[in-house]
Amino acid sequence: MIEANMTGLGIFQALTRSDRIQAATQASLEAEAEKLVDAIRDAAPEDSGALRDSIRQEPGDEPLSVVVTAGGTPETARGDGLDTALMTEFGTSRSEARPFFYPTLEAMRDKIKANIDSVMDDAKGE
Repeated sequence: MIEANMTGLGIFQALTRSDRIQAATQASLEAEAEKLVDAIRDAAPEDSGALRDSIRQEPGDEPLSVVVTAGGTPETARGDGLDTALMTEFGTSRSEARPFFYPTLEAMRDKIKANIDSVMDDAKGE
């Protein structure tokens, strides 16, 4: 299973308890995570429908967080304890890596942050 935790808002949360700002920030996190999910699905190799279907967002363990995950499902698990997502992203001794998760995350990171920052700024100004 591959994961990207979208957190880093703990300091902001400690500075303000405004429900309105937190709600706007959480909604923005979820919207940006869904865009990332769609982009990672588009980047996943065509021959792996189970892999594409395993890419999802879930609530994070902390407030104001979401987790984008690939793999970790019965459809991507193998009997040898490996997961199709990991084997595809990083390769194996028998197959070349076909990165789809981290390159997409890196390409979108600055835009995601800017979009979330903008929503937070707008919510603070209201």
